[in-house]
Amino acid sequence: MLAVWPCRDDLMAVAIRLKRCGRTHRPFYRIQAIEKRNARDGKSLETIGTYDPFAKGDTVQMKIDRVQHWIDLGARPSVTVSSFLRKADVSWGKPKKSRRSIQRAKRKAAKNS
Repeated sequence: MLAVWPCRDDLMAVAIRLKRCGRTHRPFYRIQAIEKRNARDGKSLETIGTYDPFAKGDTVQMKIDRVQHWIDLGARPSVTVSSFLRKADVSWGKPKKSRRSIQRAKRKAAKNS
């Protein structure tokens, strides 16, 4: 008998990352809120900006209010998108520690005391 994992939509992991568009040798990216398990060019939840690396002038355009909305809901920006957010002066807090790193710190503290 196959075990079926419970699927809960309210616990999905959302990332804010780039989706590649454009043509060969001429990339154009969309900044998207997307479920973390989806592929790079997979189905997204919302398009919240664009990035054109070949454009002159302002190459990144974002809807800051929507970015803040997704961050408030728990979305985690990718490394590239976080650099865009840093330049736009958007704060998203410290990255959360994993459960494993918390357990490791507790064991180390118990061992030293």
